[in-house]
Parts: sequence; C-alpha cells; structure tokens
Amino acid sequence: MFALLVRFTIRAGHEDAFDALVADTLAAITTEEPDTIVYASHTQAGEPSLRVFYECYRSHDAFQAHEAAPHTRRFLSERTQHLAGPPEVWTLTPVAGAVNGQPFRGDGAPR
Repeated sequence: MFALLVRFTIRAGHEDAFDALVADTLAAITTEEPDTIVYASHTQAGEPSLRVFYECYRSHDAFQAHEAAPHTRRFLSERTQHLAGPPEVWTLTPVAGAVNGQPFRGDGAPR
C-alpha cells in the first residue's frame, strides 16, 4: 500500500475552477484506476483556499500508473494556473488501518 497527503493553497477566486478540475479528474480515476483505493479532496473550515488530498493506492506501481494516466497528466499541467504556490507533499507508508471494515497491515495485506 502507498499513500500521499497533498496540501494545496488555491489562488483567491480560483477555488471553483480547481474543484471542477478535480471533479473531472476524479471521474476518470473512478472508472479507470481499480488500484486507487482512496482519492479524496478536502477543505478545512475557515480556510476556503485550502485543499488537502488524501490518496491511497494498492501499491507503488498503482501510484505510478495513476501518475502516467492521461487524466492525471492533464490535472498536473492545468492545476498550476489555480495554485498560489507549489503543493506540499507527504509520502506515507500505512502501518495499519481498515478499508470497508476490513483491517490491513502496512503492506496492504489483510490481518
């Protein structure tokens, strides 16, 4: 299992356009990426220009396939116009958790 946490600061007035770009990208992710376990964009109360993504992939290979996909390439190239600065990215290795009520170990295997 491989995960990312990404923090974006959106330029004032670009929030709706950025969210629309995310929605378009997510539509393709849900139909074309069976090994993307979670891809979620979040806001924080009181910070309308902040977006935090949590992404979780079945493996590092699944993440690399996601990065190479045409919809992701489009997102990566078009997002820049909406950002106030470069995103902050944390690469995460899950230790333990659960997906759909099923526990897993850090390597993604069932417990």
